[in-house]
Amino acid sequence: MPDNTNRRHKIIPRCYTPEISTDGSERVHYDDPDFQIFCHRNFIRANEIFPGMTIHWHADIEFIYVIEGCVSYQLNDKKVLMKAGEGIFVNSGQLHLIISESSDCILYCLIFHPMLLCSSKQIENKYVAPVIRNDAVPYLMLSESITWQKELLQYISSLYHLSQKCGKEMEMMKTLFELWNVLFRNLDMSEHKSGYYGDLDAIRQMIRFIHDEYKNKITLDDLCRAGGVGRTNCSKLFEKYVSSTPIDYVISYRITKSTALLLNTDLSITQIALEVGFSSASFFTETFRKKIGLTPQEFRKERMPFE
Repeated sequence: MPDNTNRRHKIIPRCYTPEISTDGSERVHYDDPDFQIFCHRNFIRANEIFPGMTIHWHADIEFIYVIEGCVSYQLNDKKVLMKAGEGIFVNSGQLHLIISESSDCILYCLIFHPMLLCSSKQIENKYVAPVIRNDAVPYLMLSESITWQKELLQYISSLYHLSQKCGKEMEMMKTLFELWNVLFRNLDMSEHKSGYYGDLDAIRQMIRFIHDEYKNKITLDDLCRAGGVGRTNCSKLFEKYVSSTPIDYVISYRITKSTALLLNTDLSITQIALEVGFSSASFFTETFRKKIGLTPQEFRKERMPFE
């Protein structure tokens, strides 16, 4: 890909600071708060690090359509790879995180709040709620090789192009309803009776606790109490959903929070270490280097010129 790619395509922000609701979910920042559709074309560099971005969830629906290259998604307890011509539907409330791969990627990202589709109680009860409450469909991989899925991907592309127009709202809403109609008609709406959501709720509560308390000392017993689980199940859930031990996730989250401070503030390394919950600058520096491959100073120096 040419060196001027960054100038031709919108880049996912280097410093990501999510706003968190009282239930621990992320609040999506829409370009227009009164029109809750986010539809962007994003360029993701190979092996990119997204400072401040961690596994999260939100009530909003998310679609991805990969145009060039490939990208991975951590989705609940799965990691999925999408390449050009593929995409994904991510249902409301699912744990997810975008992960760059070894090649550059261009993708369309569509996010919207499900209430945008609820023009009446009948529409909400008959066509929206059955999808977002269907635990059999936490996500759905999409491919241009399947006719109805290709139609969905084309709608995502259309929504992006419509979003660039003046007076876009009516056309975008029309297209959004058409997209949802195709999805609804082709989804398997069967019931799923396992304890899947019980596990998902427990890990979300523990992750929420870490996100709230990362500046303070956190023990395994603290996490168990937050999730209402025993030590063994706590460890199993973290391994299943985030491929990590509970305490290693705490450390990784602190490192992630520190990257945003390194790029957004002029705080010293010692100040940042204490701010994100490390007991000393030396331990912070050693841990940061193991996780990122650079010292905090090297990371700051390397990234600042690209702001």
